[in-house]
Amino acid sequence: MPKLSALLLLSSILCVSCGDTKPDSVGPTQEILVLADPADWAVLEQPIRDTFEKVLLTPQAEKIFSVQHGLMADLESHKHLRRKNLLVVSPIDATHDVGEFLRSLLSDAVTARIDEGQARVTWKRDVWAKDQLLMIASGTNLDDIVANLRMEADRLYATAEDARNERVTKLIYKYGERKDVTDQLLREFGWQIRVPFGYRILESKPDSGFVALVKEEPNRWFFVYWEDGIAPDTLTEDWVVDKRDQITRRFFDNDRIAPGEVDVFHDEFQGKLAVVLQGLWENQKQWTGGPFKSYAFVDTELERFWFVDVGVFSPNKRKETYLRQLDLIAQTFSYAMGRNEG
Repeated sequence: MPKLSALLLLSSILCVSCGDTKPDSVGPTQEILVLADPADWAVLEQPIRDTFEKVLLTPQAEKIFSVQHGLMADLESHKHLRRKNLLVVSPIDATHDVGEFLRSLLSDAVTARIDEGQARVTWKRDVWAKDQLLMIASGTNLDDIVANLRMEADRLYATAEDARNERVTKLIYKYGERKDVTDQLLREFGWQIRVPFGYRILESKPDSGFVALVKEEPNRWFFVYWEDGIAPDTLTEDWVVDKRDQITRRFFDNDRIAPGEVDVFHDEFQGKLAVVLQGLWENQKQWTGGPFKSYAFVDTELERFWFVDVGVFSPNKRKETYLRQLDLIAQTFSYAMGRNEG
């Protein structure tokens, strides 16, 4: 792209973005478009893919994000500046079009910090479109950028994850909420979630501490199990794995965790340290299976053990997005601090 044309195009786009309204972002929410000079891309492609293209087994291998290379020549015709996830990467002093474009996005102070090796990556939201994430990675040369990408990989990935989760949350509740079901859960069982339209209570057994909600096409579930009298130090990794199998064997017709197909780690869930299970479930009798995720923790004030679980059955279809939606619903889980015996 000729330098003058590129600058005129950038100027016009910036003027549009300064208005009161911005267009909607375009492109798949899990796709990251990378604007990089072709010669630079040959060096930077692999570290960028390593940063974002993590894989979830559902049991098919599904990429969390998919990286695509974009050219400055297609900036306008392919609506690159309206992409949901856009990464601009170039050495700070590069003379090619991407280098000029990258510098136009940065203040003099940030440019100076990159020259001095004090800044590596940055990001901005909603620059040219709504629900957009713009990420910028630079350095004094290509080797420097590769090192910066590897050093900042966790932050870049987390930033892309946060942006995607915000978009997916809007999609989940786009058609409204079942506030009647949310109120029912709190009133009858002492806990609640934001129930999206389309979900319903499939089974409730408060005397057994179990409630399951479902949505069809594809089949998705969210269940909560609770039990009193379990000490926090009981929650070893093996115990939690066995506990899930006990729960699903009892309430889900002998579902179980597929042997050897679960990752166990600790993370915060609603302000509590939880044991998290993520892996594959199976039902040998029905020849079914798919991905699931669970959170197990004890509220010491209530002296109550909670087990929150989500899962998907959707053969021959991508399941990562559905599991993500369920996980975001799970993040709305809360409970009353007073005892509710159901």
